Amino acid sequence: YKQVGYLLNRNLKTYWRSPEFSLSRILVVILVGIIITATFWQQEYKTAADTQSRIISVSFMLMLTGAYNLFTIMPFQIEKRAVLFREISSGMYSAIAAVMSDGFVEMPYLVAETIVGVNIVYWGIGFQESADAYIYYTITFFLYLYLMTSLGMFLASLLPDALSAQLSATVVIQVFQLFAGVIVPHDKLPSYYKFLYYVSAQRYSTEAIITTQFHGDLTELCIPNGMKITDAPWPFKKRINGHFCSEDGHFHGLGAFTGIVQNAEEFVYNSDNAFLHGYDYDDRYMDFLVLACWCIGLRILTVITALTVDHNKR
Repeated sequence: YKQVGYLLNRNLKTYWRSPEFSLSRILVVILVGIIITATFWQQEYKTAADTQSRIISVSFMLMLTGAYNLFTIMPFQIEKRAVLFREISSGMYSAIAAVMSDGFVEMPYLVAETIVGVNIVYWGIGFQESADAYIYYTITFFLYLYLMTSLGMFLASLLPDALSAQLSATVVIQVFQLFAGVIVPHDKLPSYYKFLYYVSAQRYSTEAIITTQFHGDLTELCIPNGMKITDAPWPFKKRINGHFCSEDGHFHGLGAFTGIVQNAEEFVYNSDNAFLHGYDYDDRYMDFLVLACWCIGLRILTVITALTVDHNKR
């Protein structure tokens, strides 16, 4: 504990004296949040495209902020790696203490990023006004930022230089994004790629946020587009009104339908042909557990690499 306390105090001073690193991330989160919020300000969703853009805004915010944390932490860690390895090998402190202090020093900055980023986007776009949904969004956002920061620390410890670490990180980000279930739904993936759906950390983050946002959401949507028909005459009244859509919401004959009416929850994840087929609201706690395991696993791997890999050149 004394070693962790000493190193944490030193790291806090280092972060405080490096505002171009520590504060730039918060500024980027603010900038990205403002851009996304301006694009989807108080968005109403009445069609498939509206709802899909709402989902993409969540995925995009996670991807961008997580990627920025990942890419900025690696050169910062590599810059101080020589001192770290030399002091660990000389017995000044343990690798566990060094990795723990690196994790702890990030906490206040990640909390600040989360509070700023979530509140700008959440209330600006107009997500669910439910306390549960807001808490799920906030916790998931924080866990994903911590996961990506931990991944950057691990790659910085494992690989010989910043270039190789950043190239590897690019591959990881692409895998996380492509197999998160948003760009390509789970049931559309070839069988030999399906395992990557379960590996993608972004999939668990997106599932936790999206399913809690749309759980119980009975907003009526026209799939794929149009407006709900309400004036179909007898004998079509019962079967068409409230079930089918047209361009202007009026009945123009049986061949003029532009879509069917479906509630938001069913369209997003809770039906056999859902946009995010494979996502499940009941898995929200499992999503938290998987993200936490990712974070812990990456911290353990960083300790192992700090003990076994030495990039210092003699």
